[in-house]
Amino acid sequence: MEIEGARTTGDFKALLKAMEYGDQSGLSDDDKREMCIMSLQEQGPKDAAYLVLKHDLSDVLSDGQMRNLAGEMLDEKLWEEYANSSLHERLFNVGSLLYAAFPRSFPQPDAVHVELEVTAASAGAKQLLTHSLDESFLVRLLADGMDTDAVLYRLYGEQLSGKSFPNAAEVVWIVRTEAISEGVMRIEVISSGYWLDALSRTKLYDSTAYAD
Repeated sequence: MEIEGARTTGDFKALLKAMEYGDQSGLSDDDKREMCIMSLQEQGPKDAAYLVLKHDLSDVLSDGQMRNLAGEMLDEKLWEEYANSSLHERLFNVGSLLYAAFPRSFPQPDAVHVELEVTAASAGAKQLLTHSLDESFLVRLLADGMDTDAVLYRLYGEQLSGKSFPNAAEVVWIVRTEAISEGVMRIEVISSGYWLDALSRTKLYDSTAYAD
């Protein structure tokens, strides 16, 4: 329901300032988070949503768009449903904080965590398994474990099978890697169920994934 590290103490400090909280000098980092949640509750759900959206997304959305989304967030999982999927991760983080403040008013955040253990079957495959995975390779790797009627295939089928996958970064939000042994890597991915639910019954599969 919350991505670890998605919000810093600086975020809570800025939000408290926007809500005219006053002197924060005596607050610990944990206190700032708790006081931010309490201050948001005093605003009411829709006004609180606008404040958090303004803090998080004013660099890419207009004031009118943010005011519209503040109302829509009460009923919709915008981290799955918003037309611009490049903003899904950021909208999830907005929804996560708002749910902490108003669990009865906003949809429950439901990011998906997937863990894969990948074994390279060739020397070329070993070169693809690096700590800084190419996102186009990673999304193709995930897609190979899904049925072809999955959302990922329906929206990006041509990119999956083509030479360029410019939308790959929109699909995976958080990626962590750990080398297990030579040619074997553990990969953790966090994203929305919109993309990853299609892997829910997958246990073992072969992949011919490649990078752009």
